[in-house]
Amino acid sequence: MLSLSAAILVSLSVFLAMVIVKRVWDAFKVRLEKPEAKPSIFGGAHAKAHFHNIARLLAPMVPEKMKTYLTRQLVQAGGLGGMTPAHIILYAIFSSLCSIALALLLTVSTDMSAAWLVPIFLAGALFPFIWLRDQIKKRHRQIMLEMPYHLDLLTLCVEAGLDFGAGVQKMVDKGHDGPLIDEFQAFLAELRVGKTRAEALQGMSTRVALEPLTNFTSALIQADRLGSGMGKTLRLQAEQLRQDRFQKAEKAAGEAPVKMLIPLVLFIFPTIWIVLGAPLIFEWMFKV
Repeated sequence: MLSLSAAILVSLSVFLAMVIVKRVWDAFKVRLEKPEAKPSIFGGAHAKAHFHNIARLLAPMVPEKMKTYLTRQLVQAGGLGGMTPAHIILYAIFSSLCSIALALLLTVSTDMSAAWLVPIFLAGALFPFIWLRDQIKKRHRQIMLEMPYHLDLLTLCVEAGLDFGAGVQKMVDKGHDGPLIDEFQAFLAELRVGKTRAEALQGMSTRVALEPLTNFTSALIQADRLGSGMGKTLRLQAEQLRQDRFQKAEKAAGEAPVKMLIPLVLFIFPTIWIVLGAPLIFEWMFKV
């Protein structure tokens, strides 16, 4: 049976390993996005080139379904500096090897059971995919925060007399930098290469895969097909977005008391009982 101290050691070791792996990954991301950055954990341009070469060799071995799935995930995450599915798989291999090495070290140096090797290995292997999912969620949250302001700005531009394309261009010029502006820039680029407005909007919806943005683009596509005014459609979509955000805020406020029960029961109530009960216990001990 694994002792409590060994379990705590395993937990801290796994956490430390994950932190180290994440720092290595962040350093690699910096070198992907900023090649002029100073050498970090990877040492220099040669190590980066070797990593890319290994990824290119690994790319044909990645199953097609996994490659399609990871490609879609990377697009939803914003590209992540030109990463490919092979990079994710290679990083998963590296992470799993680090985890299994850590597990073997703990098995040899402590009385930890060998049964822990499998969960630690799985934790290391799944870490890059969990990280990728978190990057998608982070980008979606940022888009949700940026949508109200930019949607109001686009509505004002269209209601002021600009057509939709010119309104989007003005919004991109005057808006704040972020993933939403990046997506609208891609939308304008698709218009310039000859795609229709509906095709470009559908492409943006597919890339982001966020329900509020999908509803927004669907309403614009429908308005474009029916010939209705874009200004009115944009105004209705802006009001609907505010209403949805207000409802989500109300839902979060209603769930807050329930979520507070866990820290209340685990941390606050025991402390209160200790403060109230300790004097009585000491008094009883001294009387005895």
